[in-house]
Amino acid sequence: MNYPPSSIKQSILVVSTLVLFVMSCSGDSNTVRPGVVATVGSFEISDKHFENHLRRFYLRTGQAANLNEDFRLAVINARIERYSIVEHARDMGWASDADAVYNKAMIERKVYMEEYQRRFIYDRIQLSEQAVREVFRRSNSSVRASHLLAQTQQEADALYQRLQSGESFESLAREVFQSPALRNSGGDLGFISIDEMDLAFEDTAFSLQPGEISRPVRTTTGYSIIKVTEVIQTPILTEFQFAQQRQNLEQVARYQEQERATRRDLNQVLDQLQWNSTEVDRLWEMIQSDRNAYFTSDVSLSELPVQVDEATRSRILATYRGFQFTVSDFLIESYYTPAERRAQMRTKDDFVAQLEGMAYRNYALGLVQNHPGLDMDYINESINETFYGYLFERFENDLDSKISVSDAAIRSKYNEDPSIFVQPVMLDMSEIVLTDAELAGEVYTKLKSGAAFQQMLKQYGAETATKSNDGHIGNLPITQFGSMASSLGSIRPGEVVGPFQVATNYYIILKCNARTESRPLSFEEAEPKVREFMFSNERQRVREGLIQDLRQRYNARVDMNRLNTISFQL
Repeated sequence: MNYPPSSIKQSILVVSTLVLFVMSCSGDSNTVRPGVVATVGSFEISDKHFENHLRRFYLRTGQAANLNEDFRLAVINARIERYSIVEHARDMGWASDADAVYNKAMIERKVYMEEYQRRFIYDRIQLSEQAVREVFRRSNSSVRASHLLAQTQQEADALYQRLQSGESFESLAREVFQSPALRNSGGDLGFISIDEMDLAFEDTAFSLQPGEISRPVRTTTGYSIIKVTEVIQTPILTEFQFAQQRQNLEQVARYQEQERATRRDLNQVLDQLQWNSTEVDRLWEMIQSDRNAYFTSDVSLSELPVQVDEATRSRILATYRGFQFTVSDFLIESYYTPAERRAQMRTKDDFVAQLEGMAYRNYALGLVQNHPGLDMDYINESINETFYGYLFERFENDLDSKISVSDAAIRSKYNEDPSIFVQPVMLDMSEIVLTDAELAGEVYTKLKSGAAFQQMLKQYGAETATKSNDGHIGNLPITQFGSMASSLGSIRPGEVVGPFQVATNYYIILKCNARTESRPLSFEEAEPKVREFMFSNERQRVREGLIQDLRQRYNARVDMNRLNTISFQL
């Protein structure tokens, strides 16, 4: 069997959607009830359902607000395709086998946890002006940081005490890190910018001055002691720049505040959980005696297959404000903790950390599921739509397994016209990244007047991963430069082009170090591309035919009059 890269699969889905975009829906509209715009199998697509997805489609594609028939058909056909696939998945048994039951249970828990976060955490957040301005400051700053990493609070505290006693950061880095780069650099992570590190790490690093060392900071990977060695900030930040970027800054600030609030909630519960150490030790011993049961990935079960009697099941591991976490709860929560996560458990400390996470989740699920204001229609719709996505993925994977392209067909396709299979122009390039449009123009002018590229990079370049590598970004095909490719078509070694704006307040100037011209590919070189091309074409053909069959089998119907007369504001 031949499997295409995920990018090919995605492009096939896009092509299929475009095909459906221009397809008309035939059928007896009299079979569609009032208030319903389309039906397929057991599904009815109501006016409201259609309106919601029309808005989402519009926002996702950015298409102009011309709600013509083709645009409306694209939206309704996408829903008909999805629900046809769901009906097919049900007929195939994919919605009721062990894997489906397990995945739906995982989806339910995820949806309820998201509802817990919304009701008990996010809805209480009030975004401050200070938080937005702090994001603005960080987005125009870079901090060079080193760290010492420990897995437990006790280990981190011991390292911190040794620092306080006079041991050097560098000597401790040689002790704690196995990576030669971190061992030899004193734990140096280079320059970091906003949203590049764990948020707790970022918050601490951006609060320190050069030379300062933090106390241990809890992150998602353990505990870090952070040392800042250098801070670089854009020299002039204006209110005009802040106003221009405010909408994006608020989005980032809100996301960060949500993440901080979630961590505070987690830490508050964990700090106040009262653990029964005797029962935890007993449970650890049981897991030690049957580690395979703890690491199981068998989705046909309903809880972890650890052999315990009824008396043991009711034993209380932890309590918090009337909440009790029992061994029985643990057996369920651990089973619904992904197997790959459980497999990371090596020591008792690892086990206790996982146990804390399970207790928090069990507490949160119990709290939200008993909330009197829970909108069950919304909850069930979220669960079902997410589960339909799981079925959709199974359909796509099943389709992959049915597509094959023979070696003889690949050879024949190549021999038809070898000239179409070519290696594109390859460019060895370096870049200077700048965060101000006016400065980018000035640097480009200096380069064109003879200034040395490395001097301009060192003097004006923003701190990025490429700056530490003399700006070198690699030897890349010209096709990877996207919209910049047209400006690079005739570039020669030593020449510079730009500046190109590639994001908000992000400009680059490129220098060509070397150029390799395009050339024909031999069959051996072209074979993967030919196979990918033929696979995608065959997959598209088979998929389109199958979707049409499913639409007919499940009697897809659209009320065209209703489709075209529904009126609302986007």
